[in-house]
Amino acid sequence: MSCLVSQPVGSGGRPLLGGPVSNGDPVSTLPIRLRRLTAPTTALLAALALGAASSAVAAPTSNTAGQSTTSLRDASTVSPQSLAQMIAGPNATVTNASVSGKDVQIGTVKGLPGDGNAITEGVALSTGSLIDPDPAADSDVDFTRSAVLGPNDALDTTGDFGVVEDPASLAQVSGTDVYDEAVLEFDVTATSSNVVLYYSLGSEEYAGATEGTPASWQSRGYKDPLSIQVNGTECAYVPGSQTAVSASTVNESSNADYYTANVSGHTPGKIPVEFNGYTSALPCQASVTPGQKVHVRVAIADAQDGQLDSTVLLRTQGLGFTDKPITDPCTAKAGTCDIPGTNNGSSGVNNSKGSTTPPGQGKPGVTDYSAASPTASPKKTVAGLPLTGTQALFLGVVALLLLAGGGVALMLRRRRLAGSESD
Repeated sequence: MSCLVSQPVGSGGRPLLGGPVSNGDPVSTLPIRLRRLTAPTTALLAALALGAASSAVAAPTSNTAGQSTTSLRDASTVSPQSLAQMIAGPNATVTNASVSGKDVQIGTVKGLPGDGNAITEGVALSTGSLIDPDPAADSDVDFTRSAVLGPNDALDTTGDFGVVEDPASLAQVSGTDVYDEAVLEFDVTATSSNVVLYYSLGSEEYAGATEGTPASWQSRGYKDPLSIQVNGTECAYVPGSQTAVSASTVNESSNADYYTANVSGHTPGKIPVEFNGYTSALPCQASVTPGQKVHVRVAIADAQDGQLDSTVLLRTQGLGFTDKPITDPCTAKAGTCDIPGTNNGSSGVNNSKGSTTPPGQGKPGVTDYSAASPTASPKKTVAGLPLTGTQALFLGVVALLLLAGGGVALMLRRRRLAGSESD
């Protein structure tokens, strides 16, 4: 069972929102403070609170045409088994699939932009929500929009569920507290001696929170951890190294060949995906034994706080087996983005190099997104971070209390006036 905790201010000074109200919350003291407010002042404060709350829960603008997501919320079409099978391909033997996290955090994506060697479709795990909130769902108060679907209309998209459970031990990977963890794991039978799994990391941590912030959040310790393990061994590394892939290790200044920016300073980029930046399709590789089961576990979480979403994409039929490890991994614009050989369990199509390329791979050279329409009204923020439904509800409660207090104050005033007139 998920648990909610009050989160402290992160080490980078980023205020943390969305936690439960503490015992010393302002709501408990409102009746006392309202006695000191005039009716007009109370009405004004209530109007301001209601305005903030209503803007926070306003329906999001339209997403980019052709893009779509599903989640485990739709249990009739999406399950842990179907997601694992989608990754491994129809001919692979997949068993023991399981997940951990909120249902909206895990599912599928389709129609993402093919910028360079990006992953355009597949399975996604996010620290936020893959889907937009349902206005009729009482549970959808912890996120304001999809963490994936374009356009990039905000630099600080956040789904903050307050979840501190850590089944994949990502706190050890990041060296700090983690929140909103999402995990998918399954077994697949090996057909060759080397397994390859293509993935990509996209994140909102690739931008600062306010206009006056000179550095990105990822450079200030908010390196949302990603872990991909094969038989318990980590393999989500920058190609040719033992450096774990995260927003702090793959960005505009570190391993930039594998990175595509979707932000300029504090202005969202025109690539129609919500990420402020993302990696190319990177290969996780590991030696395995043909004929034996291989246990795969993919996990991602927020580091230091539950703010600003990060998402790992797993390419459709992007898992395969080969006797020839990939030595020329894809970069943002070049390299090999396929699985050599024919034992990958997928039914891909031939590319220009004569090898099989599973679906879900972006096409190089698609970089003109001038036609992508940004959202006209950026999300409202509190202290540089998005106002989620949890904060909106709090403001709504405050507004109602203020209105009630104003009414009481006005009634008492009128009674006093009536009493003075009768005297």
